[in-house]
Amino acid sequence: MINKINYREGLKKLIDKFVIERFHYESNILSSNTLSIFIENIYALVRGKKVRFAYDQKLKLFLAKEKGLVKYNSEKFRCFWLYRDGIKTRGKFIFNSYRLNNINFNGNDLIVDCGANSGDLFIELEKFIKPKNYIAIEPNPADYKSLKFNCKGSHLIKKGLGDKNTIKEFFTSTNFADSSIIEPKYFEKIIKVKLIKFDDLINELNIKRIKLLKIEAEGYEPEVLLGAKEKLSICEYIAIDGGYERGVNEEQTFTQITNYLINRNFELCD
Repeated sequence: MINKINYREGLKKLIDKFVIERFHYESNILSSNTLSIFIENIYALVRGKKVRFAYDQKLKLFLAKEKGLVKYNSEKFRCFWLYRDGIKTRGKFIFNSYRLNNINFNGNDLIVDCGANSGDLFIELEKFIKPKNYIAIEPNPADYKSLKFNCKGSHLIKKGLGDKNTIKEFFTSTNFADSSIIEPKYFEKIIKVKLIKFDDLINELNIKRIKLLKIEAEGYEPEVLLGAKEKLSICEYIAIDGGYERGVNEEQTFTQITNYLINRNFELCD
């Protein structure tokens, strides 16, 4: 006789090992969309997760569905990885990782998200602000395509932020969300993207006050801030990923950007 709980746990461990250790490599036998999605949904079922995955043939996007929520992503394995524990779980994770639990939001607050990717920050933000008050900036065409479906009603900008208005080479790394103006260790291809200074963008949009500016530029954060000399003062909070992501040497930008902001009358909250 097999104990039902042990059987379920054993099956979970078996699939977990199979999925985590082998499933994320497109060169293996599970590169088929139909088969990989089927396995991922079995994995969710065994783990007791409500999220389910599919592929939209018309849009050519992968999607995760959970209790009325739908999130799109251009990359299959990234879609699995992001939403494997649930869409709401993903939303809370990224919200808390930027320490936004320290902020009291209200419906009229305006958020500028530099490096919005596919818009996961808005999963949790949507509880507090109106979609029209979410300004999402994303230069990667593949991520921007997902963003359009994930953040309907929001203000979406297909550009990057920088220290000057120009066109630059952009190294795309969509599957790992590591795309950057600065060449990273690994990338898929090089494209040209438009950059605009934060100051000029805010002037164009005629914005007077910003509750939160969030910056994730994969190592390009210092240049983004240099383009925001005039309008930083209208930002109440700034949340930045300054981790080890700058260039092939994977340098951190946290020290530089923290000192820069402290010298401009900001204080470190968390």
